[in-house]
Amino acid sequence: MAYHLVNWGMTLALALYLAGFYFRRRDLAKHRVLMSAGVIVTLASAVALIFAVHVMHGGDREAAGFLAAADEWVILTHRAVASVTFLAMFVMVWSGATRRRKIHVNTARFFLPAFIFVYISGLFIFTN
Repeated sequence: MAYHLVNWGMTLALALYLAGFYFRRRDLAKHRVLMSAGVIVTLASAVALIFAVHVMHGGDREAAGFLAAADEWVILTHRAVASVTFLAMFVMVWSGATRRRKIHVNTARFFLPAFIFVYISGLFIFTN
């Protein structure tokens, strides 16, 4: 159950980020709403993942329904990139909210490709 919840949440977040990216120059209000929704869905999915693995199953990701289909070093790389991307998301929120355009644009050049990488790699690394 948790696997599917996280998977659908991250899929929805990716769709929101891509839609927000599309509207970045066309309609700033839509860009803000879509990106904010993407952040909220990402946070909810991350909380669901952490809660399922660490609170409900004491750190046992397989008991939580996240079965590994890759070596441990691949999983650790995925987690490291996901953690940096997660932090970049907060830089994006801060720089967008405070209108620091140069920082926002430069962070976006990293964030969206990194999020897509983490999303796709997660689909291949974990099964249910």
